[in-house]
Amino acid sequence: MAMVATLIAILILFLTPYLWIVMTSFKTRLDILSDAPVWFFTPTSENYPTIFIDKNYLPLVWNSMIVASFSTILSLAFGTPAAYVFARFEFPGKEDLFFFFLTTRMAPPISIVVPMFLLFSVLGLTDKPIAVILAHTTFNVSLVVWMMRGFFADIPREIDEAAMMDGHTRGGTFLRVLLPLAAPGLAATAVLCFILSWNEFLYAFILVAFEGRTLTVGIPGLVTPHGTLWGQVTSVAVVATLPILFFTFLVQKHLVRGLTFGAVKG
Repeated sequence: MAMVATLIAILILFLTPYLWIVMTSFKTRLDILSDAPVWFFTPTSENYPTIFIDKNYLPLVWNSMIVASFSTILSLAFGTPAAYVFARFEFPGKEDLFFFFLTTRMAPPISIVVPMFLLFSVLGLTDKPIAVILAHTTFNVSLVVWMMRGFFADIPREIDEAAMMDGHTRGGTFLRVLLPLAAPGLAATAVLCFILSWNEFLYAFILVAFEGRTLTVGIPGLVTPHGTLWGQVTSVAVVATLPILFFTFLVQKHLVRGLTFGAVKG
């Protein structure tokens, strides 16, 4: 009974802020700015068409989806084979090189974004989603390498040997045998990469200005000299959470297995 009560208390603690955001997105400005919290009100949906149609924020959702999806795909495409190499092969400087991958996430983003902006300006990529995709891929690859190395290391080497005895090449073993076994890890890693890219602000803010803006970059525009448009801000916040919720529930089975993969042995 105590355990159930504890779980209920934790759910209330974590869900209340989100429920308040959802409620606020359906309130009028008068209800939002009321001195006392308004729990019972007449819902209005005017905030959603105002922000996404009248203020043309709908393309920003599409830009965020493109950036998060493609940066996740590229990060997995480059990071997963590298993680496999780190997990299965021995070579000089292996641990030093692996540490180098991890250090790419240790530098303050603000120290990287300026030279990255100058580089993309020379290449003519600024104000395009491709710039943000490449930027997000640079810091998500190291996450993929770090996480997937652990997943591959938990798969017995005997599986590789058995697959190659059956006629598979090293590449065929990786693609046809190990990747399916590491699917839970891939799902967990993909969700984290997607969330990090979807929520990222600094790179998207510096590298794009108009056409390539993501949803996070559009939110500061709702802070006006006359006050913050909280109804529209919360509407954007609600819409911004929907793809993450959908993606997480879509791979929920693999996600739970991935986050607990290798936790119990023997």
